[in-house]
Amino acid sequence: MIKFKFDPRLKDGYYSASYFNKSTNLVKKYKPNENVCMQFVHFGNEPVKVCGVSESVQLLQAMLTKQELKQINVYGKSDGDLINGKKPVMLICGPYQLFGKYENVIDGILARRSSVTNNCYQMLRLIKSSQLIYMADRTDDYLIQPYDGYAAYIGGVRNFVTDASVEFIKNYRDVLITGTIPHALIQEFDGDLNETMKAYIKEFGNAKSVALVDYHNDVGSEIKKLSTNFKNIFAVRVDTSNGMLDKGLRSKFSNVKSAYGVSPQLIEYTRKTLNDCGMKQTKIIASSGINNAKIMNFKKHKSPIDFYGVGSNLITRNVHFTADLVLKNGHHEAKDGRKLFININRIKTLKKYI
Repeated sequence: MIKFKFDPRLKDGYYSASYFNKSTNLVKKYKPNENVCMQFVHFGNEPVKVCGVSESVQLLQAMLTKQELKQINVYGKSDGDLINGKKPVMLICGPYQLFGKYENVIDGILARRSSVTNNCYQMLRLIKSSQLIYMADRTDDYLIQPYDGYAAYIGGVRNFVTDASVEFIKNYRDVLITGTIPHALIQEFDGDLNETMKAYIKEFGNAKSVALVDYHNDVGSEIKKLSTNFKNIFAVRVDTSNGMLDKGLRSKFSNVKSAYGVSPQLIEYTRKTLNDCGMKQTKIIASSGINNAKIMNFKKHKSPIDFYGVGSNLITRNVHFTADLVLKNGHHEAKDGRKLFININRIKTLKKYI
């Protein structure tokens, strides 16, 4: 079982909003014997793949004593479940003073993990899992990598680029650490891709080596140079910025905005150049601002892309959760407009965690 890590200061309310800490103290003093139910719900209209339930449960298990855990019941969905809006993802029932201060923390866990999971899931409805390389490491705080990596895995991702991203899933047999070379390495070899790849392969071997071919914004010339020594290279990666038009396309597409960046025209040109240079077996990796819309456009044009390197679009936070107290001593008691979004007699149909 995956064991998540928690800052021990959580127990002291360090990450809790001050009003939750104050409310916990007030309830403990004035209403210690009430039994309430806190419901965590996604209010969006579209179904989402949920993640963060297991982590939230482990948070409670880590923060509460054995005696306190005996006083609460936790029900919920499983990580990876597809849920509709206004369906409870998690329910915590028991004395408020035991878990109330963790409301915002659990909201945040569910929102972040589910956003990553759902983004990956939605993209993998367009392409195969084997085609997606998770490259979100450079777009957010490095400390979040293990948690985002787990959420991405739940969403279907199997190819990662950092060890931290697979910290919680490193023993899973289908997880791979992969990657290419950075532009910085080419720069260190004075912009000479051939010399860069010679050194790289000498040190790390030729197994699935990847050449980054957009350094000079001249994919065609780079491939032709590569073909003199590296006809059997596994793949080339095209990472042209959206505001640039590759030199090989300028005579034909100088006034065609859709040809800029990593476009269907550039991918077609890359494939043709590879084939003409005797590199028909060499794969193509597309990166640079890849999102669902771009993938749909590539598919529309039947672009011969073998892999997609995707970053920020996989960790955009777009799934949100709201926690509400909806029951008190077994009866409805909630903010106007909120209620228990499951029949009270069907709560036990959810998975029981605690």
